Amino acid sequence: MYRDLYTKLEKVTFDLKKQDGPNNRLGFPEHRGAVFGMIKPRFKSKKELSKFSKKYPELYEDIKRLGEKICPFSFTSIQLNKNCTCPPHKDKHNVGESCLVSFGEYTEGYIYIDGVQHNAYENPIVFNGHELEHWNSPHEGTKYSLVYFS
Repeated sequence: MYRDLYTKLEKVTFDLKKQDGPNNRLGFPEHRGAVFGMIKPRFKSKKELSKFSKKYPELYEDIKRLGEKICPFSFTSIQLNKNCTCPPHKDKHNVGESCLVSFGEYTEGYIYIDGVQHNAYENPIVFNGHELEHWNSPHEGTKYSLVYFS
């Protein structure tokens, strides 16, 4: 299932997230990524389906279906990252647990949660990203990660 999703994702061009934009958290490097599922846009009071969910509905359904298989909880949003090395941070707007899984053709790139190393390669990791500091180490190759959360 990860191989099929990897093949589909390699055919999609996602926006480059800039380091200096108003929506970027301090310290995150440039990387490619997208948010799928329900989001609450800035300056709006109601949640709505993200622009990537609307632009790539088949991909959104595939990513959502994977989450329904691997997440032991319900989720509303999915963060997709390509080749992102995250600095230590907490997800201040997330509620409850998050489920992270990564896949692709890469080596290294472990996730650290409260200083403990985990390997998320095709191995879902569940943790509270709001309460626990987390980051990942650099990797070699092409790495996708999906974070399911609310």
